[in-house]
Formats: sequence, structure tokens, C-alpha cells
Amino acid sequence: MSFLKGISARLHFISQADYYYFRNWEYSLSEAQRPLTITLGLILLFSIGYLSYFLYRKWFVGKKDIFSTTDSARIFAIFEQAVAERATHEIQFHGEAGQRTIFFCSPVGLESPRTIVLEVSGFIHPQESWVGRGVRCHFKLIADKNKQKWSFYHFFSTITGIRQERGLEFILVNLPGQLESKQRRQHLRLDPPSEDIPLLEIWPETLGNLDHPDKTSPMLSFIHGRLDNPLNVLNVSGGGLLLEVRPSARDIPKNALDKGQRAFLNMGLRDPEQGRITEYLLLAQIRNVFIDPVTGNRLVGLSFTALQEQDGNAEENRWTALHGKGVEEIEDWVFKRHLQLYRKKGIV
Repeated sequence: MSFLKGISARLHFISQADYYYFRNWEYSLSEAQRPLTITLGLILLFSIGYLSYFLYRKWFVGKKDIFSTTDSARIFAIFEQAVAERATHEIQFHGEAGQRTIFFCSPVGLESPRTIVLEVSGFIHPQESWVGRGVRCHFKLIADKNKQKWSFYHFFSTITGIRQERGLEFILVNLPGQLESKQRRQHLRLDPPSEDIPLLEIWPETLGNLDHPDKTSPMLSFIHGRLDNPLNVLNVSGGGLLLEVRPSARDIPKNALDKGQRAFLNMGLRDPEQGRITEYLLLAQIRNVFIDPVTGNRLVGLSFTALQEQDGNAEENRWTALHGKGVEEIEDWVFKRHLQLYRKKGIV
């Protein structure tokens, strides 16, 4: 009996001590802050770890999707193919963003030590001051002749000399130590004269016009030579359009030109050399919309998302998703027209 009383007294003492301990901890600010500080520290460490992992994935693992090589033999082989195809090089002086600094060349040979010889167009006149200047270059090669697939390449280099032979002018560029293969921004943009895009028709995407959107009247259209066009094409690239829609435009369904909406486009492009017009039926998504504060016109930026492939033998033409790559035929047209316009301006 006395043994049980002793145990009971002991437990009572422990419970009282625990009570006073927790009561004192409740009123002790330093004791209360300790677990909170530990918790916040763990959250901070976890956040830093997650951010480090995210940046690692973005800058290192994600970069594996972009081909980059420093293998001199591989680089030399790629430029040998570029010479064989006379692949047009788009060249821009490094550090200059103005369009006036862009010009085009064609590779004609490789010389030792590791030099690319580029023939410049007749309207461009290289200057001695160009020697030693850094340039960024883009070009593309045929990756698959049967499927008309292209590989796009990008590199930085330096102009090492200029040359004149038989009335032609050349620049000499160092063969780069590193070559990257990636898509250019969609892509080169052109501010076209109105006659270059003589026709543009736009329909909103609806459930009723998914198969044949061009069988109904368009909500907006541009026709070259018409005096009351409700819209104008400000620029075009292989990946999209920037349109100017005037306040006078009517019969536009509600929200049809809001950001995120999709629309069908029938766009005609005039060939800069032959003068013929090629039409493209496209699906596009509206990426940006804003109002010009001066004119009050609505500026609408669209990205091409799908292209209808024309096949005269097929009962129905099929749509091909672009996945952000743009339309190669339109990109080629932009390059040709851009080059033709620069022949008139010249680069000095």
C-alpha cells in the first residue's frame, strides 16, 4: 500500500513539473520562437534547394535539346555542306540591333587556316573598317530532301578580311569554334509594301467552319487597291502577322479579336521574282492586342498554329500543326523579299 502511494506521489510530482514547464514555455517568447525559427529555416532551405534544381534543369539539362558542338571536324563538314548548297547566310554586326546592319552572303569556299569565304551581293560594298568586327550569322541546310526539312545554324565569328575578284566582292570570316543548331526567332520580320500581300481574309474559328472556313464571308479582309480596307498588315514573318485594325471595321463578332482567340487566315503572297500570287490557308492564335494611343487603331499580333496542305488529288485537304516552328515557305518568301528591298536601299 505504501508502495502504491509512493508511485502516486511520484506521478503527481512529474505531472506538476510538466504543467509548470509548459506553462512557463507558453509565456517565454524565446522558447516559443525556437520551433517557429526551425520551421522557417527548413522551408527556406527547401526553397533554395528547389530553386537550384529548377535553374539546373533550365540551364543545363534543358540545353540538351539544342545541338551545340565544338568538334572541329563536325563543324568543317557542316560548312562544306553549306558551300555545296550555297546556303544563304544572314549576317548582322554583333551588338547592333538595327535592321540596316543585316545583309546576306553565300559561301563559295573554305580556305586555310579555317576561313570561310562569303560572296556578298552586288549592292553591298564591304569596307576596310569591317575587318576585325564581330558578326552573328544564321544559315540553314537541307536536313531531309524528301520531307523538305531544314536544319538552322547559328554562330558568332569575326571578319578577317575583304577581297575583290572578277568584279565580285567577298568577306573572309573565321570558321567558328562553336556551332549551334536552333530555330531563329519566328523569324525574320518584314514590313511589306501593300502590294506584296494583295489579299488577306480572316474568319473566327467556330464549330461550324472547322472543315471549310473559306466557304463563308470573312469577318475582315484586305484587298490591295481597295480604298476602304478595314485592316492593314504591319509586318509578317514565317511565324505570324501583326495587323492594324481600324475602328471603322464592322461586323466583327464579339470577343473574336480578344487575346487567346483563334482565327482562320487566307493570305496571298506575291512572288518577288515571278510576280505570281500563292495563297496560304492558316489557323492562327491571337497573342497580343493593344490600342494605338495616337490613331486609336487596334494592333493585333497573331502566331500561326496550323497550315492546310493543298493536295489536288485528295478529297479533303489536311491540317498540319506547326508547333511554334512557323511556315518554311512563308519564311523563304520573307527572306527573298527582304533581300530584294535591300537591293534598292544598299548597305554602305
